Amino acid sequence: MTIAETYRETQRFGQLWVWVLIGGVGVVSLIASAGLGLVVIAAVAVLFYLVRLTTEVREDGVYVRFAPLHRSFRHISFDEVERCEVTDFGLLTYGGIGIRWTPSTIAYMTTRGRGVKLYCEDQKSVVIGSQRADELATAITKRM
Repeated sequence: MTIAETYRETQRFGQLWVWVLIGGVGVVSLIASAGLGLVVIAAVAVLFYLVRLTTEVREDGVYVRFAPLHRSFRHISFDEVERCEVTDFGLLTYGGIGIRWTPSTIAYMTTRGRGVKLYCEDQKSVVIGSQRADELATAITKRM
């Protein structure tokens, strides 16, 4: 039995500054003949290339996966969500990109901009970065 999706979005690290930074460090390592540094920066580049944030809204909740760091989706049941709202955030709001923790929130983001914040009962809030935040919030609200 499959649970029908009503929304799906996949995002990657596509910011030019990330790739320029990785390339710059790689060039410096190459010039300095730092073999280990070049191997490390190559591994970081591969990781950034492979990382993707997948968000799905299904009949029973919101699913978030930050692959390859998460082996499976994190499920947030609609029963746990008190409310959701579209939110704006910068890279410094949660301390950067990726999976970020604060005392009251877990954030999943690949870039600064917009996202949806889920306020959960007796748990940390969850912020999910999205290039289509309004559409994501609408899909969640319709299912709740």
